[in-house]
Amino acid sequence: MEPWNGFRKGINLGGWLSQSSLKKDHLDTFITKEDIKQIADWGLDHVRVPVDYTLLQDEKGGSKEENFEYLDRCLEWCDEYNVNLIIEIHKFYGYYFLDGETDEGFFHNEKVIMRFINIWISIAKRYGSRPDRICFELLNAVMDATDQDSWMNIARSAISIIRVFAPTTKILVCGSSHSSVNAITTLSDFHDPNVGFSFHCYEPLLFCQQQAYWRDDIPNDAKMSFPVSKEEYHERLEKYPAIRFSAKNTCPDLLGPDYFKNLFQRAVNYVEKLNTIIYCVEYGAIDRADNASTLQWFKQIHEAFEFHGIGRALWTYKGLDYGLKDPRFEGIREIILQYL
Repeated sequence: MEPWNGFRKGINLGGWLSQSSLKKDHLDTFITKEDIKQIADWGLDHVRVPVDYTLLQDEKGGSKEENFEYLDRCLEWCDEYNVNLIIEIHKFYGYYFLDGETDEGFFHNEKVIMRFINIWISIAKRYGSRPDRICFELLNAVMDATDQDSWMNIARSAISIIRVFAPTTKILVCGSSHSSVNAITTLSDFHDPNVGFSFHCYEPLLFCQQQAYWRDDIPNDAKMSFPVSKEEYHERLEKYPAIRFSAKNTCPDLLGPDYFKNLFQRAVNYVEKLNTIIYCVEYGAIDRADNASTLQWFKQIHEAFEFHGIGRALWTYKGLDYGLKDPRFEGIREIILQYL
């Protein structure tokens, strides 16, 4: 399998147009032209830009045309430095992967689904003429496998309308179960060579999200090194029973020197039969992990990405406990860059 041209090695611009205050002073300064230049200088070929719907839609679902200027500006910088761009809806009305904001029933409410389709019409009308530079990612993550069938119907409807305005733009569709790589094999065939399947990889979970303050199921003392044996990982799951459900996609029995190669294999086999690709939209090791383990983790996942031909975008450029540009990675950043 070969990754899409121009979307092989990237990085997320998390915390800018999503997971932030969305106030003007932040939007104007958090990411600038110099940051895109830095990313290009690092040898990366694309950025993924998470966007919250509240930036682009008002309370009634109308388009906030003036706020598209931030994406327009980012596209100009990307053009200047020959960096490609993924536009991704990170949070949408009635659904958010972090806090379970599902009161409006995103997956089963026709009015909410139409709002979702309308935001993609706005995006596709504006950027559908730039398939040379831009990729669309419909939604960040689907958490619950019970929503899978509804999500496939929504995605199919959205793509059919997007294609009116963006006939050849590349589009990424995530699976369920926290966008697990294992959920790829449950996705439908869209019969479109420019539709690929996306996944997240924060595995093993107890390593990549150790001491994560936003997770109630990971205790503050849950430190772990990498690599880790499957026996040790099972012991950790016994010690922290609250994490067992969230960690079900980790496949601890695969742990070993070829852990990531084996973890990705089923999904790779599946998409090759469909003549499409898988793409890792987020991966990274939290800044609480020790440096030696972090480097080993990056080395092993990099080898698997290269072995299988999987494009990817690191989480994240700066901030949000994973920022590659942050002081925590001083001294090992140049080594990590070799493994992106």
